[in-house]
Amino acid sequence: MQTVIIGTAGHVDHGKSALAKALTGVDPDRLPEEKNREMTIDLGFVFFPINDQDEAAIIDVPGHERFIKTMIAGANSVRMVLFVVAADEGVMPQTTEHLDVLKLLDIEKGIIVITKTDKVDEEYVALVEEDVKELVRGSFLESSPVFHVSSVTGRGINELKSAITTYCTEIEPLSSYGIFRCPIDRIFSMKGFGAVVAGTVVSGKQQKTDPVEVLPLEKRARIRNLQVHNKTVSEVFAGQRAAFNLADIDLSDMYRGYELSIPDYLKPTEAIDADLSLLSTAPRVLSNNQRIRLHKGTSEVMARVITLNKKRIQPGEHGFVRFKLERPVVAERKERFIIRSYSPMRVIGGGRFLEPYAAQTGRRSKSTRVAYLQQIENTHDRDLVEVVILHAGRPIIDERELMKLTNLPLDTVAADTKKLLKEGKILKLRDNTLVHEKTLAALKEQCLAGVERYVSKNPLKVVMGKSELAKALRVSRATLLDRILGDLNKEGKIELKAEGVKKVGTAPKLSADAQKLSDAIEKYVIEFGFKPFRFVDITDAFPNVTKTRIKNVFDYLYKQDFFAEITNGTYLHKQVLEQAKKKVLEHLKAKQTIRAIEYKEVLGVSRNTARDILDYFFDHGLTVREKGTHRLAK
Repeated sequence: MQTVIIGTAGHVDHGKSALAKALTGVDPDRLPEEKNREMTIDLGFVFFPINDQDEAAIIDVPGHERFIKTMIAGANSVRMVLFVVAADEGVMPQTTEHLDVLKLLDIEKGIIVITKTDKVDEEYVALVEEDVKELVRGSFLESSPVFHVSSVTGRGINELKSAITTYCTEIEPLSSYGIFRCPIDRIFSMKGFGAVVAGTVVSGKQQKTDPVEVLPLEKRARIRNLQVHNKTVSEVFAGQRAAFNLADIDLSDMYRGYELSIPDYLKPTEAIDADLSLLSTAPRVLSNNQRIRLHKGTSEVMARVITLNKKRIQPGEHGFVRFKLERPVVAERKERFIIRSYSPMRVIGGGRFLEPYAAQTGRRSKSTRVAYLQQIENTHDRDLVEVVILHAGRPIIDERELMKLTNLPLDTVAADTKKLLKEGKILKLRDNTLVHEKTLAALKEQCLAGVERYVSKNPLKVVMGKSELAKALRVSRATLLDRILGDLNKEGKIELKAEGVKKVGTAPKLSADAQKLSDAIEKYVIEFGFKPFRFVDITDAFPNVTKTRIKNVFDYLYKQDFFAEITNGTYLHKQVLEQAKKKVLEHLKAKQTIRAIEYKEVLGVSRNTARDILDYFFDHGLTVREKGTHRLAK
């Protein structure tokens, strides 16, 4: 069964509720306060039969300026509007404001209804009609039919019913393809049943047997009962007014503006990037960091507007902005929204969301961000998967995450991913995460540049630690870093060492000052002769030089084989070590063997030092040990 959602719109006391009652026989004002004050305060719902199979749900919205947020909540799901203007008052402030809302929400069709024609003469009705046509010129209502009616006398009601029926049959039913979403606009409790929420299903379909998630609460609930137009059903579809009797949820936790969706699809967000159009009738420019009221779905949330491509947005202009929300909401790409000024509360603009998860898509300059948003705005759904993977700034965990980021059904995402993998446009890492080939190529270039920068800042070091490199690249996933380094190693551009990464062709280089210190250190340690020295000996010898500077030069000399480590923490200059080697070879040539007690006399050092140097030669294959003596190795 198709349900077309029809909304009323117009100034307060222009006869919207009376018109809904005249069309359906049911009064949409259900609250005692509404009946006492003879003014609609909350949303009202009545049903209008189109034919034996289909019907329309008429949402009656309040017209008073104090309830404009309620009107926006009701108009969010409307596909056709009855634009109401009273013949005895004509165009009024909320007439204009409601029209702005309808245009910003991109309503498809409408019928202009001039009510209360029983209160004025025909000439006056004609003048009102002329004013209304002038108001709607250039809008979706410009070519809409105009009906003169009286809910009191019944004038024009039957003709209007016929027109509504014709219009409803011409509206193409919403496709149930897509992810189930239902913004909540009514919350109440029924004795014996518990929590009941109602709203218009804006996309997808939902079966009674499947769980739902209440957002942004992120709580799962079970559907006890499911109704459409007071009839129990097993499944609801896009475009239908539905009531959900929920279990496992506390009614006190629920608010208008929350919504139902499938579990683990939408995630709450507090930063959304969007394309915003400011109405030409807006009273002033929209400035950066201005506080506004953001309306999306059936919710209203306070937010700050951060302008991205211009300092301020003039009335009649559009620009890319980021909304920083004061409480979390859930949203989809290309979902429509409306903004009102903080004070006085007035509709000033609207547009479409482009990136619901703005805070999770990496740091970018404003210009880069704007280029991305322009691409998203102009990207067809068939290309969205690739664009989102490319601009994610990190590997995508799996296809379910892609479903959330693209707002496309899982089967569409899976098919697009498979195609992109086959074409080589995206790559699957060792842990099955997905990354775009352009992202990988860019990170490889950044990796090489990062190592070069590191060497230029640390000329005595040519090996950059992996953790340091990962931090510089903002790569938190080990599999991605391994892929980057593995590719560069295969391409012969880097060498992988135990301590980190070295770019091929780079070598340590001493500055003039460092060279002077290096020469001084070498001269000092050579004077130690055959007695090994320690690092602390050098720092003690150069008290006016920082330990860090000495350490950098010392590490350079050690890595360039100027020093040899004899034991753990003791060293000899290679020039001295070569002399020690020459002396041991001369002794072995003459006597075939050598003991530490003999070698100590040769070098003029302690027995322990002589033993350590002989052990060094043994460890490096120059000699072999036999019962405390050393012989020349074959």
